[in-house]
Amino acid sequence: MDNMMQAGKQINIKVLRSELKAWGKFWRRKESVNGFASSAIREHVDTGTGDRNRSENIYVPGQIEELTQFISRLRPECIRALRARYVVDKPLDSAATLMGFDSKRSLQFWLAKAERSLITCM
Repeated sequence: MDNMMQAGKQINIKVLRSELKAWGKFWRRKESVNGFASSAIREHVDTGTGDRNRSENIYVPGQIEELTQFISRLRPECIRALRARYVVDKPLDSAATLMGFDSKRSLQFWLAKAERSLITCM
């Protein structure tokens, strides 16, 4: 991601999804290892903390932090959709229910909106 932005090129959907997979894997691992479920990324996004989350002292690599900051500027529905797709390790229909969406289709709508928004702001 840093290389794409430094080169002045717009990021494409393939690169974005690859970055989001790494982002989701990082937060999924942190949440399962530390046992604090979905609160970590929400808390990190809500407080806008830097490289370290004050309450849990989580080290967040720069690339993950940068993406987290972009994500934190999105609508709450977009953030939930990104978490459902990339952090929750379940099929989309199960993730949709778990994250409070009415349906898988609703999740897909917000996910597409979130990904488009990230592409334009990065």
